[in-house]
Amino acid sequence: MTSMAADKAPQGRDDCPELTRIINLIASENPLQKKRIEGFLATRGPEYWAFAEGLSRILNHSFMTDDTARAEAARAYNKMCMDFLSEQIRFKKSGKYRIDNSCLAQTHVYNDLSVMRYYMIGLLVSYMFWPNHYALFRFFLEHLPPANTGRYLEIGLGHGLFSSTMLSRYPNIHGTAVDISETSIRIAKETLRTFQADLDRLKIVHGDYLTTDVGGQDFDFIVMGEVLEHVNDARAFMDRTKELLAPGGTVYMSTCANCPALDHVYHFHSAAEIRQLMAESGFRIRHDLALAAENIPEEKWEEELVTVNYCALLEHA
Repeated sequence: MTSMAADKAPQGRDDCPELTRIINLIASENPLQKKRIEGFLATRGPEYWAFAEGLSRILNHSFMTDDTARAEAARAYNKMCMDFLSEQIRFKKSGKYRIDNSCLAQTHVYNDLSVMRYYMIGLLVSYMFWPNHYALFRFFLEHLPPANTGRYLEIGLGHGLFSSTMLSRYPNIHGTAVDISETSIRIAKETLRTFQADLDRLKIVHGDYLTTDVGGQDFDFIVMGEVLEHVNDARAFMDRTKELLAPGGTVYMSTCANCPALDHVYHFHSAAEIRQLMAESGFRIRHDLALAAENIPEEKWEEELVTVNYCALLEHA
């Protein structure tokens, strides 16, 4: 993300005018979000301010080109937060996700441009304001291969933040990205252009990851960020990833447990269940991170249906 950094690295909120402008727009519509964001910002260090101000400035080139677009982006973030809250309240009562089939998510979310647009913009902004999303992205940055990696594959383009990071971090890399949603690909391309990513170095394939030919079985670095909770068969996705990973290669994956959303289908009940799936799929966990969304002791996370965000760096066992 070095390309996003400001010329002079910001040291605090006063050095972040673009970030502050977004926060003010979000807060003007939803004071509750202002309280949560301010609480998060109070604990941030210098690396955060460089990331957040840099991302804010980059988004000014696409999703926040003028005041009207910025207001729309703030509304998108607030709406996405309300969607998550609504699903969380429902989940705490039922113990189940709203849907259990990815075809329903594809029909009602992935194929609906109006839904996908606010959802993806909201998620992109959430990396600046959600403690767990920011921590997961920091984990990703801190565990990237140190040198130019070989072949790169991303499963699920989503908002495009991970692909844009790969393309900017490694100037000579050529990657492949596969996504089942044409709408998601369209929005991700917009994000990638915003980051001035070289799209000629990323082959984007529209299709089902389990059945689509992605061009080889020797990828050195595979990114699967926030994918497993969206699919019917998480084990099949990990088995496919195992097949495509080159010997000595690395997988970055993230998912979540007890995390209801409009399009979440596969219900992990705990981080232990996720780790077990990784082991059963033939992976060794080199590093991982599990973060609760609520301030509740870890021994009560599963019992109290606490959302847990999880990420890991995997290699062949």
